[in-house]
Amino acid sequence: MKKQFNKMAGILVCIFFGFVLLFIMNRIDYIWGAISTFLGVLTPFVYAFGIAYILNFPFRFFEKKVFSKVKAKWFQKVNRPLSLALTYLLFFGLLAFFVSILIPQLFENISKLVTNIPSYIKTLKEGFNAFQTWVAERFSIDISFFNGMNNGLADMIKSLADLGNLSNVYGAAVSTAGFFYNWVMAFIISIYMLGSKEFLFKQLKKLGAAFLPTKWMPTIYEIINVSDDKCGKFLVGKVLDSTIIGIMVFICMSILQLPYTPLISVIVAICNLVPFFGPFIGGIPSAFLLFMISPLYSLEFIVMIFVIQQIDGNIIGPKVVGSQVGLIGFWSLFSVLVFGGIFGITGMILGTPIFAAIYTLVGRKTKSRISMKGENAENVIKMDVVKSRNVTNIKAKVSISPRIKNHITADVDDKAEADNSDEDE
Repeated sequence: MKKQFNKMAGILVCIFFGFVLLFIMNRIDYIWGAISTFLGVLTPFVYAFGIAYILNFPFRFFEKKVFSKVKAKWFQKVNRPLSLALTYLLFFGLLAFFVSILIPQLFENISKLVTNIPSYIKTLKEGFNAFQTWVAERFSIDISFFNGMNNGLADMIKSLADLGNLSNVYGAAVSTAGFFYNWVMAFIISIYMLGSKEFLFKQLKKLGAAFLPTKWMPTIYEIINVSDDKCGKFLVGKVLDSTIIGIMVFICMSILQLPYTPLISVIVAICNLVPFFGPFIGGIPSAFLLFMISPLYSLEFIVMIFVIQQIDGNIIGPKVVGSQVGLIGFWSLFSVLVFGGIFGITGMILGTPIFAAIYTLVGRKTKSRISMKGENAENVIKMDVVKSRNVTNIKAKVSISPRIKNHITADVDDKAEADNSDEDE
């Protein structure tokens, strides 16, 4: 009777979940819309966490290194508010400095670019026509293929130029208003996060201790620590490194008197946040833009960006970013491609530090497991499995460690002696 009841209960549970899945499938648009709305509400808090995490470094410097040296009791009460105020004054001061310099020039460069695109297209088509004519005369090649490439290239550039024309002013205004709202609220929320970080962190620890198994907590703390080392510090260093690269590009292009200096400097700095592919993502479109004006400008820019990237890779990057990632080139490329393919540009930026954290945790677990298995595992790691004779004998070699083998040999000898004594009797 009890077995039949359990069977019937299992059938009813399956039917119930079937109806739930059908309900979700029929209303997937509403459910996804509700999830999107909820995530949209949380957007300022996500931005605020990022801002608070980055500003925690100067805030901690003021609070722990500078003002902690003042021993007066009354000053210790204002240490945190003063450190918080100085941190945000420093941040907004630097932001206002760069905005006052870059924003006007950026708008000027963008408007100039949109205005001059027709002339750039004309110059590019004339150069391409001259090139295909030379190729046709030199090598006796049919130029119809080049004509198709020429028209396709012109259409592509024209479509990029049309992006500057806002067809939906209302939609652009709403999007801009939402953007500014999210960031303004993020800055306000980040002040509260940074000022009460210990209290918030203690609340999270209490929730974990109350609702999660206690044995999980050391592992969770380890994951948080590794993520902080690999992700947080890497991103802070990468932002500083990209800022330095953008300033270097701006100075060098100003010395060389290349056009669109502010615009290209910002593009290179932002793209430099992407590991591995960043210099190519920022450098190739910038070089192509300068090529449409003058091939000489493009050549000067390519040489300049190559020298700057060499300085960054060998001097600036190791000093600013450090060895927080700890991945070889293959795994860096793997993380950028995989996370970028799944999550887009955000995945390309965050993929390397996230994979580095996973890589470190898996490495620690692997090392612990190898240590638990002892000498047999060490023998397997040291063994050369390329040769066929080692492959065929691998089971025999690793099945018994020398210590166990000696123990077994001693037991066999004792048994043999016992058998011999029995025979003597």
